[in-house]
Amino acid sequence: MIGDEVFHVAAMPPAELSSELITRIANAVAQPDYQIRFQFAGRLPRMIGHFRNEDAAIAATRSLSALGLTAFVVSESELRQPVSPKLVAHSASSENDRTSFSSRNGNTESLTGSDVFMILAARRTSVVEEGTSEKTMMKVNVPATLLSGGIPLMKRIVSKGREAQTITEQFIRLYGEKSIAPAIEICQFDFDYSFLGGRMGPTAAGNFSTLVDVLRKSFPKAYFNDSMLTGFAAGSDGDSRIDIVEQNCLLLVRYYQAMAKNHVREAA
Repeated sequence: MIGDEVFHVAAMPPAELSSELITRIANAVAQPDYQIRFQFAGRLPRMIGHFRNEDAAIAATRSLSALGLTAFVVSESELRQPVSPKLVAHSASSENDRTSFSSRNGNTESLTGSDVFMILAARRTSVVEEGTSEKTMMKVNVPATLLSGGIPLMKRIVSKGREAQTITEQFIRLYGEKSIAPAIEICQFDFDYSFLGGRMGPTAAGNFSTLVDVLRKSFPKAYFNDSMLTGFAAGSDGDSRIDIVEQNCLLLVRYYQAMAKNHVREAA
């Protein structure tokens, strides 16, 4: 184990959260009740316990499982590890039960209904620099004013800078069962919606919603989550080492993987 590693215990907020349950959860992860109540206000998995020892973190997940929660361990190093999609799709086509995705550079990836474990629909904000702009302002030309005997003379000052625009964009990720990296990512403003055929509409937002519906029907066995489409659209929190969107994506896919593993155990 790495000396400064931290093992976080994460869980999805339960549908009902009584005071008694909050206390039992808090005891399991060695946190105060108010902290659990605060962190479980939402629809996303939250890291509610933090341990230096992995065995202690695993023991805490077992205690939470006994309380009816799906809990899992995620390390600090895993949170900070960059995750990239295998393919960022620009277009798609379908034939029978196979859907093929193509990137802008011509790479392709084909998936059948059983290849997709989870479909995640989310949104994020990003800051885009759009180019150089010029601003013109008038200021008093002090030397010229003094030479003129005190008559104010103005000078024109032109300043150049780069304009930045904040963009909120929706995206879809398709995950396999064993990986935390998505097999496919589709970005709202960089996808050819002609794949939708007669269902294609005039707006990217409408087409994105239709695309989500089409993909859910193409991969009916996949888990689906769109919790990140509502509420605050996160971006970077200012620390370049941590991307809140990527952290939430990781916690969601890990949650569904843990839930599926628990179902297998129960079936056995």
